[in-house]
Amino acid sequence: MKQIAQRYSPNASAQRLYAAAKRRFNLGPENDYQAGVELLKRAAALGHMGAHVWLGAAYDYGLGTRRNRRIALWHYRIAAEAGDANAQYHVGVFYHDGTGVKRDYRSAVLWLRRAERQGDADAMYLLGQCYRYARGVHKDSRRGFRLQLDAAEKGVVEAQFSVGVCFSRGDGVPPDPQQAFRWYLRAARRGHDDAAHNVASFYESGRGVKRNKRKAEFWYRRADELRPTCACPLS
Repeated sequence: MKQIAQRYSPNASAQRLYAAAKRRFNLGPENDYQAGVELLKRAAALGHMGAHVWLGAAYDYGLGTRRNRRIALWHYRIAAEAGDANAQYHVGVFYHDGTGVKRDYRSAVLWLRRAERQGDADAMYLLGQCYRYARGVHKDSRRGFRLQLDAAEKGVVEAQFSVGVCFSRGDGVPPDPQQAFRWYLRAARRGHDDAAHNVASFYESGRGVKRNKRKAEFWYRRADELRPTCACPLS
């Protein structure tokens, strides 16, 4: 879970319960999610917004409780309305994907913008997707690219791959095979399967990089390792 930047001052009891809950979630192989959830509920009842974010994640992923995306969204939204960027991002994702709520791209964009303004890198990436593919906003390839470039520079792997796609296709930015290769390689080194395939393709064809059969074979093997059934991505 992301570190939560709190804008509130929870009372001492709520803070103690929240800290105890996090310890239950961070005990390594001996973690006790169920006890952690109960402590989070008590902290949330006392108004601790961080506890709501963690409860959202617990219900989102089924950690210590039965998975329930509607309840997850309810907790995320409480924290999002209190100004938590992580929660705002998750509410945006739920509306974008139609998880626990009817899909609504406009609402997704609203929440993603709030998180992006606070510097949330994952929100930058997804908001960039919305602009590139006209989801809830008018299509703006340049703005979409810039948002995803910002996210890529902050280390979001999916954004690094998407920036490679943009440079490869000339989507929102002039085509630049060398830059496309550079971003694909960054994502591939961090385990992105489609990026690994595209790195191999570029080495094989000599596009954006000097042709190298040995390296092409290496990255094709790496792509297969990362994705056993490898459908070839567009490059």
